Amino acid sequence: MTAIAAHIPHSHTLAAAQPQVMDGHWLADCAKGQWVTIADMHANSAFGVQDAAVSQRMKELGFLPGAQLKVIGYGLFGCDPLAVQINGTKFALRRAEAQKISVHTR
Repeated sequence: MTAIAAHIPHSHTLAAAQPQVMDGHWLADCAKGQWVTIADMHANSAFGVQDAAVSQRMKELGFLPGAQLKVIGYGLFGCDPLAVQINGTKFALRRAEAQKISVHTR
């Protein structure tokens, strides 16, 4: 993860498919350096029939409600990947994966 740049806001291409998040935000919208708590995992139509498998794998890696994570940064020009740290481990997520996770900010 050597080419991580500052977060540049983007428009959601999948925003219509996402449910409204009450008193929270999407992980994909968080700023670099921000600490957040995972609220829930949501379906994302971008994964089609594999959505449940993607959700299960993310949960196995520790992306569970109540887990705290830090947004480390974004790829060049604010694009993929989104780098996060959770439980001492760093992960690179595609934006579609980050759009599955609703969070509460600190």
